Amino acid sequence: MKLIALSKPDQNRAAIDPWTAVHFSAGLAAGLIEMHRETALGAALAYEVVEQVFERSDAGREFFKTSGPEEPANVVVDIAVFAFGYWLGGRWNRSG
Repeated sequence: MKLIALSKPDQNRAAIDPWTAVHFSAGLAAGLIEMHRETALGAALAYEVVEQVFERSDAGREFFKTSGPEEPANVVVDIAVFAFGYWLGGRWNRSG
């Protein structure tokens, strides 16, 4: 497993890939709109579970254009950066 994906084939085999920024942004947006923490984190976790199941199917591999499901480290990083983005959005709201 790689730390950072530097090409499309490494996308699900690395802990950090271009989708990491999307997960962070989604968390930031959830924090900025003051979504309930349990709802936001629950949605992020549910998405990762559904993605894991879907990427194991032919349709999922075709949809995401990948060779298979994400490595566990990628899932953990996606959830962690979502949570960090959420925290940052909430902190921004409390700063004023």
